Parts: sequence; structure tokens; C-alpha cells
Amino acid sequence: MTALKGLLEALVLVVIAAAVAAVVAGIWVAVGDGTFVSRLGICLVGAGALVAVSGGLGFTQMGSADAFAWFGRGPERGPADDGGRVLTGVGVFLFVTLPLVVAGGFLATL
Repeated sequence: MTALKGLLEALVLVVIAAAVAAVVAGIWVAVGDGTFVSRLGICLVGAGALVAVSGGLGFTQMGSADAFAWFGRGPERGPADDGGRVLTGVGVFLFVTLPLVVAGGFLATL
């Protein structure tokens, strides 16, 4: 059951990233010139890179580390404490980042 929850979470993240990439590509085509498909591919690669960097909750933990240290608490423990998230950083990389980058790379070459 946990595997299905993880795959569903990955699917939701991929759909959200693809929708944001499509909107950014649409704006990019409206402002400049070029084909939508190649711009979408570039935006998907960018979204994949952004998810790869921020998918493991590294930004969240860095932002709260000073406050936790100030109050004498240890650092956040990670994925087990973040509201029911199933995928770890490796799962986000394998099931979200790689499909976005591969699809984006394919679309960018068309």
C-alpha cells in the first residue's frame, strides 16, 4: 500500500510540475518567438532540476536550522515528520525528476 501511495504522490508531483512548465512555456512563446514544444521541453528540464534540488526538503531544513538551534532543539528529522509524505529524496529523484528531465530532453530536441 505504501508503494501505491508513493507512486500516486510521484504522479501528482509530475502533473503539477508539467502544468507549471506548460504555463511558463506558453508565456515564453507569447512574449518571444519559438515553438511551444521545444520551449516546453526546456521548461520541463528546468522543473526537473528544481525538483531535484528541492525534493528532499533540504531548503525547508536549512531555513529552520537556525531557529531550532536558537531554541535548543535538534534539526528536523526529515521525511517522516513532514505531513505524511511517502517519497524520500531518492524516490523524488527516481520517480519525478528523471521522468521530467527525460521527457523534457526529448521534447527539446524536436
